[in-house]
Amino acid sequence: MPKKFSTEINNEYFLVCVDESNEFYAALEYACVNAQKQKINLILLYIIEIANFRHWKGVETIMQEEQKSKAKELLNIHLAEIKKNYNLKIKTMIKRGDRVETILKVLKNKRYKIQNLILGLAMEGNDTNKIINSLTGSFRKKLNLPITIVPDKDS
Repeated sequence: MPKKFSTEINNEYFLVCVDESNEFYAALEYACVNAQKQKINLILLYIIEIANFRHWKGVETIMQEEQKSKAKELLNIHLAEIKKNYNLKIKTMIKRGDRVETILKVLKNKRYKIQNLILGLAMEGNDTNKIINSLTGSFRKKLNLPITIVPDKDS
């Protein structure tokens, strides 16, 4: 008996790490196009790296709030753009910590069925490439899903 395919969007996700790099935009476009084709949802993850600024608690708190505000603003801009061009269900997350460790924690969360991690590749040195090097090198054995690496279009 043939399987019936559902036309509803399912509970599976592509994970895209949000930043302000050129390669992020290439990865986001790739993720949106393929998520819509496959009827998969999208998670936009913004990671605020913990700064080693512990001199004055009040200043640290203000800096953290500014970073969180910036993250929300950036995510809202991307949400509006995606909703204008694609029919996708999107979740946004703002997490604080080391980028690679935070990505691994989100991937291990059983609440989300993350099917693919999509990262942008800078053709010239960038922080994103450090994440790619870590996740395809020493941390690869901690992952049980594919990683799609999208090259920056402008390079």
